[in-house]
Amino acid sequence: MASGRSRLRLSLSPNGPAETDTCSDSGTYAPLPERCKRPPSGGKEADRIKELPGQPPRARFGQYSGYVTVNEERGRELFYYFVESPADAASKPLILWLNGVFSGAGPGCSSLGYGAMMELGPFRVNPDGETLSENKHAWNSLANVIFLESPAGVGFSFSRDAADYKTAGDRRTAEDTYIFLVNWLERFPDYKGRELYVAGESYGGHFVPQAATVVTLMNRRLPARQTPINLRGIFLGNPLLDLYLYEKGKLEFMWSHGVISDEVWASTLHNCSFLHDLCSSNASEHTFEGGRMDCFNLYAPVCLQSPNGTYYSSSHLPGYDPCSDHYVRSYLNSVEVQEALHARIRNWSACMPNLVWNDSPAFMVPTIRYLVDCGLRVWIYSGDFDSICSLTATRYSVKDLNLAVTKKWGPWYTPNGEVGGFVQQYQGGFTLASVRAAGHMVPTFQPERALVLLRAFLRNTLPPADIVTN
Repeated sequence: MASGRSRLRLSLSPNGPAETDTCSDSGTYAPLPERCKRPPSGGKEADRIKELPGQPPRARFGQYSGYVTVNEERGRELFYYFVESPADAASKPLILWLNGVFSGAGPGCSSLGYGAMMELGPFRVNPDGETLSENKHAWNSLANVIFLESPAGVGFSFSRDAADYKTAGDRRTAEDTYIFLVNWLERFPDYKGRELYVAGESYGGHFVPQAATVVTLMNRRLPARQTPINLRGIFLGNPLLDLYLYEKGKLEFMWSHGVISDEVWASTLHNCSFLHDLCSSNASEHTFEGGRMDCFNLYAPVCLQSPNGTYYSSSHLPGYDPCSDHYVRSYLNSVEVQEALHARIRNWSACMPNLVWNDSPAFMVPTIRYLVDCGLRVWIYSGDFDSICSLTATRYSVKDLNLAVTKKWGPWYTPNGEVGGFVQQYQGGFTLASVRAAGHMVPTFQPERALVLLRAFLRNTLPPADIVTN
């Protein structure tokens, strides 16, 4: 049978828009600490990973993992996995990676399980669920990368007060992320003052800009003698930015790719403004079964289960295995692996569907514009085969930023001479790039192209506009 994420079912949201999400007053976050009240227990050496079970012998870089307390009173602790660059780590920037929704469970899914083990980390889990192989396009070749499991309840992160799982939300997640960074930098003082970029995907379209906003506002409150968090920019992949344009873009994408009929699309345009709950009165017309396909990449194979319980791919796509989430789950539920990671021994799962989410602004465009106006480097990249947070929806949201175009839409290239996608730049340096033949998780489906974009982002230059070798 098919895995849970291989069946496509879409429906329009009946809910109307929420309040615009924007922040401009640092007093909004007055209760947050400007610095760690006391140094975290244990130094970074207590978090050093000697070796992960089954890792390849050529791994020559620092690995750390453990817990950082973000609320002592409630016992809320976030789990992180940190990989340093294998070459000249002391001169390379720091990236904080935040995953978002996956397979309908969330907000909040594991940056360890997805980001580190399936996308941009140094290793990929092999089909045996016990050994690791090298990811030749790992992002720690260009930066030192923190993978944060957030909010509490996701992955190995937890709270000693179960009530926290009923009161989760965007605001607290952003605040906890800021406190995590403050306390983590106390544990890793060598990284104080280092260039920091916050990156993520999917519901990371909320988590990333909101965390960046809190850091920006809190930096303004610091006394002159204190080193601020050196946040330089954000790097967003296939983000959820506008709940209603997301629905419009998703359905338009599905129609243009031949998944929904002309009749459904015409009815959608006639009955739905994507600005209020008019769509809900016609929900039966706008709900359909798309069949057994991966809505995160319409052209990728899906994972199937044989009668004996083993998993296999429906077809072959070089470099991609649709069953990898099963391998990751087996690996991270190994007691030996959990001990190596300094994690609490528990049943690890990628997402926590039982979190009760209390606040989720419908619109993130004002927050993105705020960060651009603050002078941060803001890039959005989008895999063009993703139907969940589609390039179509992202382009609608980018239009709402009302930024003048400074570099018109045109192709960018990979070192082997292929068109990697298309890119356009706007005032303030804001950049939108598509990634050709990539799905929702761009580093999974097109790892080389993702790395080309990351290199350009970190260098603050557009990706190559002609065929080059490097």
